[in-house]
Amino acid sequence: MVRSSVLALIAIFAPLAGVRAADLPSDKGPALYAPPPPVFSWTGFYLGATAGAAFNHQTLNGPFGSLSANPAGFAGGGEAGFNYQFPTSNFVLGGETDFQGSTLRADYGVPGVGLNASSHLDWWGSARARLGLSFGNILPYVTGGFAYGDVRDQIGLGGVNFSNNNVRTGWTAGAGVEYAITHNLTAKAEYLYTDLGSDSVPLGGGATARTRADFHAVRAGLNWKFDWSGAPEPVTTKY
Repeated sequence: MVRSSVLALIAIFAPLAGVRAADLPSDKGPALYAPPPPVFSWTGFYLGATAGAAFNHQTLNGPFGSLSANPAGFAGGGEAGFNYQFPTSNFVLGGETDFQGSTLRADYGVPGVGLNASSHLDWWGSARARLGLSFGNILPYVTGGFAYGDVRDQIGLGGVNFSNNNVRTGWTAGAGVEYAITHNLTAKAEYLYTDLGSDSVPLGGGATARTRADFHAVRAGLNWKFDWSGAPEPVTTKY
């Protein structure tokens, strides 16, 4: 009789105990959620510096005939620009201006004929558009636009020196690839071809000599990008 009564009580209260146990807090605690890190965007202003080499095939034409040289030199300076990456797109459109000092010099010395001539590119700069296709933190691009540079031509002929020094204008075009090392620091490698056209050097008596200033440049650079809409929000843990 007693045993039957105990079993009956267990049968009645067991479901109630299960309900109470279900109401107890879990030892696992609440689930943790971390939002994904902010997506990298190329949009923003940037400032930077570049350095590299400039080289070309230079010609000098005059009453003494046609002379050529293959000069090479250092080029380095600064740049500034702005990129805009279209929302929900990989296309990046931007503009850039740069200014470079240069040691590029062509020498046309011809021993025995009394002719010694040279052309110097002391500095050059450009204002270019850029169009790129973003692959996350990698940006290959093409670029082109207006170019200018200071060219000095000097010709010594028969013991008399003639010169022409002016700022020439022309165009430039090229391509490169930029890599975002961090959210703000980027590195790039770039090739540019620049054509500043031809000019003449008066030699007296109506005679002239003509030089052409066009060159190739291969350079590397570092840029610091300023975010267009402020720094990204840090990743935080939410409960």
